[in-house]
Amino acid sequence: MESVDRTFQTPRGARPVLRGVDIELRAGEIVAVVGPSGCGKSTLLRQVSGLDAPTSGRILLDGTPVVGTDPRTAVAFQEPRLLPWRTLAQNVALGLPRQTPRAAGRERVADLLRLVGLHESADLRPRQVSGGMAQRASLARALARTPGVLLLDEPFGALDALTRLRMQDLLLDVHAAEPTTVLLVTHDVEEALYLADRVLLLRSLAEAAPDAGSLARVVDVPGTRPRDRADRVLAELRADLLEGLGVETHHA
Repeated sequence: MESVDRTFQTPRGARPVLRGVDIELRAGEIVAVVGPSGCGKSTLLRQVSGLDAPTSGRILLDGTPVVGTDPRTAVAFQEPRLLPWRTLAQNVALGLPRQTPRAAGRERVADLLRLVGLHESADLRPRQVSGGMAQRASLARALARTPGVLLLDEPFGALDALTRLRMQDLLLDVHAAEPTTVLLVTHDVEEALYLADRVLLLRSLAEAAPDAGSLARVVDVPGTRPRDRADRVLAELRADLLEGLGVETHHA
């Protein structure tokens, strides 16, 4: 990502959302993006996927510019967005590359359903499963094309607290089995620190100096996954990031 700017035109004039974003994602790492509402987290994800284009700057994948929707990426959103009239297996199959041979496609779908723990629910429809199961199917669909970069936009935000924790662990299991590069947008600082190798802290340009860039900080998360959620170092990083987000914390 090289000097990426994104400005939207509104009835009140130009509104910059991203400015001067320079970041390189390393192959196989998990990078989380946090920041206040409206700072451009989802906009950043859309730049990488090709769903939106930067006003200036460029996005490169393996040295090749992203132009339009890029098949080398896959996106999973906060809502599963499954087709209700299709089974879970059929929904996952929608993520397969075009021209995938039928037998190879069936095998790939079956492997992914096993990976996310849905092999016994393959023939169920979305209305017959829980929210967490639907989100697992959405994750499997995103992985179906074996993307170079997996983009996750608040993928667990709509789940209850316990299911969310389980989905975080599932994501780590999936990543260990299929170690693609992951760019994760989240509002949850603890989730970012538990999952990611690095955390990008974005600032809101509406509240920043005119020459300030969107990227306020890049935080390297110590330790290897899976991490101890109660680790003291992570707790200190959490307090630091929350302060960067404008949330007052109290240290003992």
